[in-house]
Amino acid sequence: MNNRSNKILDELLVLHAQDGDNKSLELLVKRWHKKLVGYCYKQTNDLEASKDLVQESWQAIIKGIKSLKDPAKFRIWAFRIVHNKVISWIRERQKERILEQEVVQEIEYSMGEEPDFGPIRRAIDKLPNEQKTILTFFYQHNYSLKEISEILNINVGTVKSRLYHARQKVKKYYNA
Repeated sequence: MNNRSNKILDELLVLHAQDGDNKSLELLVKRWHKKLVGYCYKQTNDLEASKDLVQESWQAIIKGIKSLKDPAKFRIWAFRIVHNKVISWIRERQKERILEQEVVQEIEYSMGEEPDFGPIRRAIDKLPNEQKTILTFFYQHNYSLKEISEILNINVGTVKSRLYHARQKVKKYYNA
């Protein structure tokens, strides 16, 4: 099935799901669940958290599907919901990591040791999450700049800029 046929099928499934057809809703979940978990995993590097985040996202998707005005925008809408869940999850983890680092540094400092920040990470892991996200959508999910802007709710120009800067940083890190 080509990309256009997939979009049409998704649109039909959304329309039927909006009319209360549970079988169509099940088919939507089957068609999109792995893709959404894959996206989450790329962002979180935590499979269990990814599964949980997507499950929470499906609850929101199912609850809100009747209010989706343009069924053709389902995939963008679904990814936006998942993306927002991922961002919240990442923020929580960052708060936890910062607190842990502060405790470890305080212990190391009190013991007279310099903190060890570990080995240099791979180039992409060095990127800010916003740039990693755009690279993932653009290269792994083959979304257009416009689609990415809709998912992330930012201007196309911002997407272009972040993509450009992400590419430049990856080149720099690989050549370093």
